[in-house]
Amino acid sequence: MNNFLVTDVMAVSCAIQRLNKGFIKKGEDLGEHQKSNSSFLYGHFCEGTLVSMTDEDKKLGNEVIEYLRGLGFKALERNLSDFERKVLGLVTSDTCDKTTLGIAASLPNVYLNKVKSDDWSDRERELGKTTDFVGTSATRCEFIATVEFMRFIPSTGSHLVTCSVDGKNILKFFMPEAKTKVGQTYTLTGYVKRELLGQSWGGLGGFLGRLGASEARKGEKAKNR
Repeated sequence: MNNFLVTDVMAVSCAIQRLNKGFIKKGEDLGEHQKSNSSFLYGHFCEGTLVSMTDEDKKLGNEVIEYLRGLGFKALERNLSDFERKVLGLVTSDTCDKTTLGIAASLPNVYLNKVKSDDWSDRERELGKTTDFVGTSATRCEFIATVEFMRFIPSTGSHLVTCSVDGKNILKFFMPEAKTKVGQTYTLTGYVKRELLGQSWGGLGGFLGRLGASEARKGEKAKNR
């Protein structure tokens, strides 16, 4: 069985993440020119379907490896999951074989999502200094808000979407499918269900239910009422 340098595998994984503009799971392929990340990675190393890399891809690949090696320190504090143990085994080795390519293909996405999460935590703490309750409780309200962060909550099977209103107030809601995009501004309508007091950021915010969302038109002014 052929072995491949882990640094090469991670650089190609980062190139595929860039070319696919994100992570596409196996089974969610969109045709020959947008296959899953793992299919592209397997093709590069096992079928001769080469993926072109940039210096930035190689740099990011090294960052992914160094970051994930930090799982070794977490292992001193708690038991790692099976996935984390496999990841740690991969990034602490010099070489790997084709059986690990599926995991390797997902790691740039894992790393980039973690960076986004850390960046949002900093941003949320800043907003916590200014955020206040918006709208009127138990009343249908309309807001123009910018999506700041999204994360999938396995226990609810939905995405928790966090927005900023007027660049200073926090508004959150659940959405079954990821129909909103980070950085995009939307007109949101829904019932303000309750106030939030964030433990991590110490500020008040609103939580919307029975949500409707549409992209805000250019130049549209916020009603936020």
